[in-house]
Amino acid sequence: MFITIIDVMRDLGIECEPRVAWSIGARVRDLYETMTGSAPVKALRSKTNEGGTHCFAIYPEAMRPEIERIISQHLTEAARQGDLFIQVPIHL
Repeated sequence: MFITIIDVMRDLGIECEPRVAWSIGARVRDLYETMTGSAPVKALRSKTNEGGTHCFAIYPEAMRPEIERIISQHLTEAARQGDLFIQVPIHL
């Protein structure tokens, strides 16, 4: 079974704007590439908040704990920095 970053965020009850998800996605992608030596597979899936489809990186379910850790770290850092770098609207 494969998951996306958005799948994990929604399972955690977190909705955020696309640029935050992209930033988290870059961190997860970098970790995956470090772990495996290759980029994650992409799959065509329905867009998160709009009609149409989009290629999303998909990860093995076994990566869920690492993805959750990266999400938590990113949101904690962003909240601590305030709007120094990025606005992070979080809806729990």
